[in-house]
Amino acid sequence: MQYRRVPAAPRPSVRVVPTGDVDLAATLRSVVWLPRDPTARLSPGRFERATCTPEGAGTVVVTWEPGSGTARVEASGDGAGWLLERAPRLLGCEDDVTGFDPAGPPLRDLWRRHGRRRIARTGTLWHDLSCLVVQQRISRLDAAEQWRRLVTTHGSPAPGVDGLWAPPAPAALARLSSAALHPLGLERRRASTLVAAGAALAGHQDLADGDVAAGTAALRALPGVGPWTTGCLAALTWGDRDAVVPGDSGIPSLVTWVLAGRPRGDDVAMLELLAPHRPHRYRVLGLVVASGRRPPRTSPRGRREDISEDITRR
Repeated sequence: MQYRRVPAAPRPSVRVVPTGDVDLAATLRSVVWLPRDPTARLSPGRFERATCTPEGAGTVVVTWEPGSGTARVEASGDGAGWLLERAPRLLGCEDDVTGFDPAGPPLRDLWRRHGRRRIARTGTLWHDLSCLVVQQRISRLDAAEQWRRLVTTHGSPAPGVDGLWAPPAPAALARLSSAALHPLGLERRRASTLVAAGAALAGHQDLADGDVAAGTAALRALPGVGPWTTGCLAALTWGDRDAVVPGDSGIPSLVTWVLAGRPRGDDVAMLELLAPHRPHRYRVLGLVVASGRRPPRTSPRGRREDISEDITRR
């Protein structure tokens, strides 16, 4: 009997990234936006994420020892080289904090406590956009379930890591009808946005390597992509330290409560409080979320939903 030789799986690519005093756990926590995300896992000293790159699916695994000042980055799949090249951006090592020196409370105290947290830049435009479209105007828990269904139904198992899934490529969703996404819980509006965005970004995922203003302006031409979605993309995909996120259901009141002691706020009030902190408005927003403070409830509710990631919701 003859046996056919099975090619060995390609060895993952590895690099060591100097990280200095960056708090990697706090920095990478901002990349995992939904509970039970099938594309990402964060545990003490370890971060895993499967994603789409312009070169194909890939998985990045980051491991570190607290206080070591370095991180080991391992990447697998067709997108391994792309992911390794951009690893310092993902880890927040290219985030520039120059000029940010809050003088008074509460930001001075928050910066002292959370000043090693940096803004990650994923560069994975399609991954981030598709996840954000799913989250538009629904609760985090519903969005998490629909994202899980989308990824495990139309995505692919993560290369090099068990138990994770890479999101479907933009071209794969572009070939679907919006009706094909209805069984996943996506109504016509969000389903149509996903299909149109997939068609627009197939072959153009490298848009995130360019200017954030030009890139988000181009994305706003897509149906169903507005200021909330592009604000989130500016922060997550481009790592824009001055990004703002208008149209969120919880963030304005969180900002007015933490920065001014006012339990209710809107976009106008939020932007007024953030304006003095240009070009670090998103950094301030991150500190406000990290503060753990929440505005008081004004009416009885059932189980309190964790809004620490409300920046991901409409």
